Amino acid sequence: MSGFEADARGAKKRDYWFTVLLTDPVAVPLTTFLAKRRLLTPNQVTVLALVFGLSVGVFFATGERWGLIAGAIAFYLAFVFDCVDGKLARATGITSDKGQALDALADGGRRASATLGLALYLWNERGSATEAAPGEVIPLVLVDRADVLWAVVYAVLAYYFLEISGADKGEPAGGVRGKWSQALAERRLLPNPGMPDVQAIVFIFGPLLGLVVPALIVGIAMVSVAILLTVRRRLR
Repeated sequence: MSGFEADARGAKKRDYWFTVLLTDPVAVPLTTFLAKRRLLTPNQVTVLALVFGLSVGVFFATGERWGLIAGAIAFYLAFVFDCVDGKLARATGITSDKGQALDALADGGRRASATLGLALYLWNERGSATEAAPGEVIPLVLVDRADVLWAVVYAVLAYYFLEISGADKGEPAGGVRGKWSQALAERRLLPNPGMPDVQAIVFIFGPLLGLVVPALIVGIAMVSVAILLTVRRRLR
């Protein structure tokens, strides 16, 4: 797939901004270290990614500020190890059907855990914010937990986009847009944001800053635009 050819380090020649700017600076040296010393196999790295990914939801679901921070860090580490396993497989030439299945399991587990964890965080946080004063009774139906819907909408749209998108990003376009794409390609950057960028906003930056709902809204907007562009491209 042309958009995702790998270079000598095992890194993709063009990738999304969050991956290139904030993940590869950690993932590439770690891959080189592991490849030289043969400390872990790609599948073992994927298992680490899965463990960190599943822990994200547990941290988020605590409903506490520290849980948001811990969950964001766990999501980042899970994504780093997810990048490392592919790079390590390419660098060592070790690939297998089992590895691909594990990688898909780790990807899906991380996304599902993080989304469910944020939904539980919003449920708990919203519920605690509307607790009754001592001696006061508030009917359950009056407890406002509508913010949970943002997590639900994001999950549905993100799942749909992943179903219809596809991995091949193609070559830089021609014309003015092509010059912009080519300039970014020289820095290994794709011209448009992708799901790694969206997930970074929703599951890392939003929780770290305590802006869970605004981050979900931004994520929903980005995924919605991506869906419309994908549908438009496919109907041409």
